[in-house]
Amino acid sequence: MDKVIRKHLRKIQQQEEKLLQKKGGNFLKPITGKVEEKIPPELHGKLQQAFYLGFKTVFEKGNLIIEKTYDREELLIHHRVYDQSFDLIDKKKSLKHMNKMAGQNKLKNLGLTAVEGSGLGLLGIGLPDIPVFIGVVLKSVYETALSYGYDYHKTDEQYFILRLLEASLAPDDEKESANMQVDKLIDYYVKDVSVGYDMEFQMRQTADAFATDMLCLKFIQGLPLVGVIGGAVNVSYCKKISDYARIKYQKRYLMQKEEQQYRKQHIPEEKSGKESEVFRKASDTVFLEEPGL
Repeated sequence: MDKVIRKHLRKIQQQEEKLLQKKGGNFLKPITGKVEEKIPPELHGKLQQAFYLGFKTVFEKGNLIIEKTYDREELLIHHRVYDQSFDLIDKKKSLKHMNKMAGQNKLKNLGLTAVEGSGLGLLGIGLPDIPVFIGVVLKSVYETALSYGYDYHKTDEQYFILRLLEASLAPDDEKESANMQVDKLIDYYVKDVSVGYDMEFQMRQTADAFATDMLCLKFIQGLPLVGVIGGAVNVSYCKKISDYARIKYQKRYLMQKEEQQYRKQHIPEEKSGKESEVFRKASDTVFLEEPGL
């Protein structure tokens, strides 16, 4: 296998392990500990529904609005250039450019998250900011996907994004398992295995992950003046999700390149586009078990 690809995959593995070892919690812990008992029991259900409707709305008709905030075609063109350079000229330098492109977009989105979170929090608006927050988070993930050449318009990709988002906010005791499920999904996609899934169910699963992890924050953010701290915490969430997405998309890109090299070496050209027995087996549909794979 290619030494450059293997080296970068090992580096990504180290970054993943570091993320998995990092414990949850934030600087609001002293405050959240005092207000948890004051949170209305019905708030979790309202949050879950709000996040679910946010995801559903964006996937069905909100992408065009998000795409007005960046140049989709420019990102795709840059990726194609770097991708060709990766194959023909310099793998290390090309990957560095892709990573830099994804990183620059992340920084811009963190600033946007801080503005919307603090502004609405100052007014004591907690729940209504969820569609805006989801829009900023998905904008960041979309730009990362484009940086590595993945089209989020496809339903398969939207499902991948939902699983990625759910894993990024998994509780400490579920992080490793959730991360393994995302890796398994990446492996299926890389090997062109057709995956069966339930988008409606996954939107609710991901919404539940957000509602559970952000319950205290959204309660506090709904308090006038005190809620201004929500801006800083929103940035923290956006950074955590963006960092995880960047690692996973980079890993998927490199694994896909490795798979392409394997196919070139093991699939005879005289097949004339027909799949070998190996890849006919790999193309069988895998139906994912819920809530895991």
